[in-house]
Amino acid sequence: MLDYLNELREGCLEAYTGIIQGLKGDGQAPSGDLAIVQPHVPYIVQFITVVARDSEHSDASVAASAGLIGDLCAAFGRDIVNLLDVEPISDLLTAGRRSRTNKTKTLSNWATKEIRKLKNA
Repeated sequence: MLDYLNELREGCLEAYTGIIQGLKGDGQAPSGDLAIVQPHVPYIVQFITVVARDSEHSDASVAASAGLIGDLCAAFGRDIVNLLDVEPISDLLTAGRRSRTNKTKTLSNWATKEIRKLKNA
């Protein structure tokens, strides 16, 4: 049951990532299409927080969460820092940076840098 829950969460996180990336577009400046999903961003971040608080989260769900966090930062900029700069998400990214899996470590480092960059902007 635990594996199923982690796989389900990973799939949801990857779906959110695809939606954000698709609506953001290819250019440097985010597309206006992101306005469609913006009212739902707090719920997406709440879902990431649920994953972060689960002591049994998988390494793959940490990687998917970190990737989504980085994409949210890239798409919404400074508007999202207050939602993401919370202890459960910071702890999740710290655990990801300590992971033995290269993908998780890389995505967690990237997401942390994106948050830091927005905080300092």
